[in-house]
Amino acid sequence: MNLIERYITKNDCYRNNVNKADSRYTTFQTRGPIGLMLHSVGTPQPSAKIFADGWDVSGKEVAVHAVLQADGTVYQCLPWNFRGWHAGDDANNTHIGVEMTEPSQIRYTGGANFTVSDLAAAKQQAEGTYRTAVELFAMLCRAYSISPDAIISHAEGSRQGIASNHADPEHLWKGLGLGYTMDSFRRAVKAKLEEKPDDTDNEQEEDEAMNKEQIISTLGDQYIRTFDELPEWAKPELREMLDLGLINGGTTADKNPDDINMLLSDLRVAIVAYRAFRMMEEKDRA
Repeated sequence: MNLIERYITKNDCYRNNVNKADSRYTTFQTRGPIGLMLHSVGTPQPSAKIFADGWDVSGKEVAVHAVLQADGTVYQCLPWNFRGWHAGDDANNTHIGVEMTEPSQIRYTGGANFTVSDLAAAKQQAEGTYRTAVELFAMLCRAYSISPDAIISHAEGSRQGIASNHADPEHLWKGLGLGYTMDSFRRAVKAKLEEKPDDTDNEQEEDEAMNKEQIISTLGDQYIRTFDELPEWAKPELREMLDLGLINGGTTADKNPDDINMLLSDLRVAIVAYRAFRMMEEKDRA
């Protein structure tokens, strides 16, 4: 998932939050969200950026927290603890609202009905937005300690009397024959939350570090991390250089005063330069 912060600062909803227009905004900001609402944009446009850009004007009566697309890109339009304008009713006071973009291959014929020019391509796009939404909603559930059971669609919100009369996003999934439901979505988010952290990145970093050590060893060099790893011949002058702050190992001296983090070959060059400096200094004093 690629989360892009793209706040719609010109939108009246955003400004109402900044100005703390009334208690609905201050309450949401203080308490945070207690539920998540999933929407679908209701128009054949797969680009999330187009919506984010289009909402960034005064006079718009829509302001969602985020809009996402099939490739994993998410445009965050409001801070998560801002009250949004996405539900058309009381759910604005309690829920984060997220829109999924829709396939360019559909054409609405009235209400929630549409035709499809390329079913395979349309399914692929909708499957991508579903996966992205699952990942985003799992992240939000973790961040705000929200149960997946507190996730609803706009259509479910309408039936509960806390959102305007919309059919999304279930109408899109049903119309494309995908078999997704809000129950399957909630289960998918729950499964995502139960996944163990991916250690692939850590393993890759460890492998890269080992490869660097092997290369350094092959070249007959040595990587010196701390003062204690120095050969005895280098310690007297390196001690002086550390105390003078000439070598700091990329860390703050007050926390790790003996960090070196340099190749021994580079330290030899530094010691030679330090010796030359001292010789010139002594010559000047004489």
